Amino acid sequence: MLGLFMYKRRENEFMKKRMIRFCCGVMAAGLLLSGIPVPAMSGNMQKVAVSVLAEDAVIVTDYDEFANALSSGKKNIVVEGSFTIRDDKLTETDGSIKGQMKPVQIPGGTTITGNGTGSITCSHPIQIMGDDVEIRDIQLVFNSSNGLGSVPHREIFLAGHSLVLNNVSTYLAGPDKPNPIVGTEKELLPTVYAGGYHSNTAVGTNASLTVTNENNKTMFQDIYLGHEASAGQRTAYTGSAKLELDADAKIRGTVSAENTSLASLDFLGDQKGYDEITLSEIKGNDKTVMTVKNCAVLGVVTTGVKDILLDAGGRLQPKDGTAQLNNITLKNGGCLDLTQVLDALVKGSFTGSDDNAARGKLVLNKDGYVQIDGQISGVTQFQTVSHVIPGTILSGHAYIASENGTAGSFVLSDTAIKNNYSLIRKNGTWTPYINYVPVERELGSIEVKSYPKNVVINHIPTNMEDKTGDSPYLNVIWKDQDGEAYTFDDVVNYESFYDNMVLIRSDYWNSDDEEIQQKTDWINPIRLDVDENEPDHYYLIAYGKVQTGKYTLLFCLEPIERHPDTVADVKALKDTVLAEKEIIFTDEPGVSHQHVAGEPVKENEIAATCTQKGSYDKVVYCKDKGCGEELSRENITVPASGHKKGEPVTENRVEAKVGVDGSYDKVVYCTRCKEELSREKVVIPALKEPDKEEPTEKPTEKPIEKPTEKPTEKPTEKPTEKPTETPTEKPTEKPTETPTETPTEKPVHKHSYVLKKTTEATCMKEGEKIYSCACGDSYTEKIAKKSHTPEKKLTPAKPGSNGKNVTICSVCKTVLKQDTIYAPKTLKLSKERYVYDGKVKKPGIKVTDSKGKVISGSAYKISYQNSKNVGKATVTVKFQGNYTGTLKKTFEICPKGTSISNVKAGKKSFSVKWKKQTTQTSGYEIAYATDTSFSKKKTKTVVIKSNKTISKEIKGLKPGKKYYVKVRTYKEIKSGTKKVKIYSDWSNTKTVRIKK
Repeated sequence: MLGLFMYKRRENEFMKKRMIRFCCGVMAAGLLLSGIPVPAMSGNMQKVAVSVLAEDAVIVTDYDEFANALSSGKKNIVVEGSFTIRDDKLTETDGSIKGQMKPVQIPGGTTITGNGTGSITCSHPIQIMGDDVEIRDIQLVFNSSNGLGSVPHREIFLAGHSLVLNNVSTYLAGPDKPNPIVGTEKELLPTVYAGGYHSNTAVGTNASLTVTNENNKTMFQDIYLGHEASAGQRTAYTGSAKLELDADAKIRGTVSAENTSLASLDFLGDQKGYDEITLSEIKGNDKTVMTVKNCAVLGVVTTGVKDILLDAGGRLQPKDGTAQLNNITLKNGGCLDLTQVLDALVKGSFTGSDDNAARGKLVLNKDGYVQIDGQISGVTQFQTVSHVIPGTILSGHAYIASENGTAGSFVLSDTAIKNNYSLIRKNGTWTPYINYVPVERELGSIEVKSYPKNVVINHIPTNMEDKTGDSPYLNVIWKDQDGEAYTFDDVVNYESFYDNMVLIRSDYWNSDDEEIQQKTDWINPIRLDVDENEPDHYYLIAYGKVQTGKYTLLFCLEPIERHPDTVADVKALKDTVLAEKEIIFTDEPGVSHQHVAGEPVKENEIAATCTQKGSYDKVVYCKDKGCGEELSRENITVPASGHKKGEPVTENRVEAKVGVDGSYDKVVYCTRCKEELSREKVVIPALKEPDKEEPTEKPTEKPIEKPTEKPTEKPTEKPTEKPTETPTEKPTEKPTETPTETPTEKPVHKHSYVLKKTTEATCMKEGEKIYSCACGDSYTEKIAKKSHTPEKKLTPAKPGSNGKNVTICSVCKTVLKQDTIYAPKTLKLSKERYVYDGKVKKPGIKVTDSKGKVISGSAYKISYQNSKNVGKATVTVKFQGNYTGTLKKTFEICPKGTSISNVKAGKKSFSVKWKKQTTQTSGYEIAYATDTSFSKKKTKTVVIKSNKTISKEIKGLKPGKKYYVKVRTYKEIKSGTKKVKIYSDWSNTKTVRIKK
């Protein structure tokens, strides 16, 4: 009580000061009239627009006059001067909200004009009480703060009605020296709520806020176009809403349309993409449409908005933290700028323009990537870094991925094309290449998206003019060697691939019996034809008497030039068959079923090696509910990768010696599998004997490694058999066996070694220095091998495919180390069913790889979609580091249940009542049975489609019979193109005995 007293005392003192300032303002106005200048009003309007007063205009100069004008229903109110709205009569008097300011109510159809000079300071919220309210050319600020622990009330309540703010300044600075007494907020900005003040129950259903002709002081804290109720604060609002916001407006926080039934967000400017609207976050739902036109919305987290239209140069730059975008449309130069989101996801469609002049832009980070899950239409220019000047493009980097669209869906800028870049679509990705050399396009694969499992032969027409809604057809996509789909027009007018087909009896096709091979009754006389108004539909057309039984439809790679006569002739086509589908032909009506092919999955995968082929089964199952049959199983061969030769290495080296050859093995290994590919023995010539004496002078120092076996002195030469001279005295005396002196005619040679060649060492082999003498003698000095230069290369693992961490030498490319990273396989949730309580649900997760080992949480980021309201929520694990790709898992948020309040027996009937449960529900389901187990045969159900209905009478029951009754709630949600129901748990069972 003492605290409340002190607060009220301070509040009264504050009001006294405000009154003194107000009186000073009145005095200043008097001085102004007398011709004495005074300072201009702070926060004056930036765009002054003086209006001509209407005949019924009422001029007000203070709050009393303003309040009287509102209460008397004046529609045109002109504010002159400035005043503060502070009315003790407009305060709460009861309970915990005692002293809280009630809103000033502005009736529908009211126009409040400041003529560029008027100013209103509000200590109360404002509430709109009807449509067509406009406030213009005025300063409208709110001074309620959090001083002394107060809850600020700077709300503008639309109460489900429409409001136009035309050239209105709303900015008010906080205290110069923020502190807990005067308040800690730097800015005192209003927040807009589409609902009403908590005591106002008369809320409309079409809230609208238009903010136009903004100036640099048009600012808001947040704008909530849909919201839940808050006790003592505001009512809920879940109706439709519209926001029109001109450029220059600033929103410090969020624009939210999450809780609306339908919402339109329009951000408008005057210059193509250059006027900027400032805000932090935009939230919507599957009924929210956002338009950005002639302005830019930059650096904003965008969540849940269903449709985004970027028109007339409008540019949206989502901030990192935007989990996904939905449907995107670019018109008249609109731009989606994803430079702040490295790995973006467009969950819905992506629509460009077919008009070159109106073509929009998709801008990605230089290292960025975007995946588009929905349909792609029109043409969009792709570039990087900047929406104005195209930036650096990485050749070979996949920037855009989608299973939809065509090669021409995205094109490069003129600048990139002049720099010899081409944008190529291969296997579902758009990748730029420099100096790309195209190859001739050929049929590479066939995707059969749907085909009939059972065909009633009477439903097969004999020509396209006779086809009906029951006529069977196949939905087929033809793809080239790069996985790029041929257009329907190309197939029909140029390629006619659908003529390359044969329909053969399945038992013959699957048999190897020699007698069967010579049979000629294998055919069913059916061909394929098209209706040019039904793309990718290929109808079965009979050109003879159609037989019943199982037949296999073969799609071949090439035209069948000669009609096969026997089964063996058909089997000779086996190597050209791209796809085969078995169809059962029957004459029994009512058994037809059209398969709908799901996405292909890989099974039984065997990785290819250098010498061995790999393979996997490409399996397609029918995705039609209740079927799930395997439609095709195609064994895909993955070619052997082939050896990759490394640089030659030296092994088993033996150095040469004097008179003895040396040698070494020159060996080449595969850098992939390390297998030895070749081994060549190389001979090192033997060293020559050195001269007798060492050379007296050498240009280089004699190497240490010079062979030690070299003799230090040259031996004397052996003379010829001729004696040196004829003896004079004793002719019979034998000559000496060895001359005592070396012949003087041959001079002594001294080696002079010079460095002739140097081969530098590498990490693969030794280097060497070769020294030689003019006489031809030489020796070699070895240089030790260098160490490897390790470089790590990562191939991230992804779901369905192992990765690897490889350490190689960056110089010689030798693999030094290789570790397998096993593919992420399983995502498990700690809980897969929750009951709605208005809070975001985030179950714990565990991710394991293909070997069952838990993957560390540092290897991925977790995001949750639709995890608050009733429905199917999704957990997405986005891998990083040693992993890439995503795993997803859904869990269910069911509505709160109800309980039965009363069951009353009647004559052949009973009435049941239950407690109303309208939050996040669509209706109720009643189940009643004659046994406690509620067996299927003895249980009946009744659906109540309104969540406001709380009772139901069940008639037509057996007198005297005992019935068991239970009730549950449900909410109808959209799942893909279908509507499904999410149910609560059943209530406790009640019993009732029908009157006799």
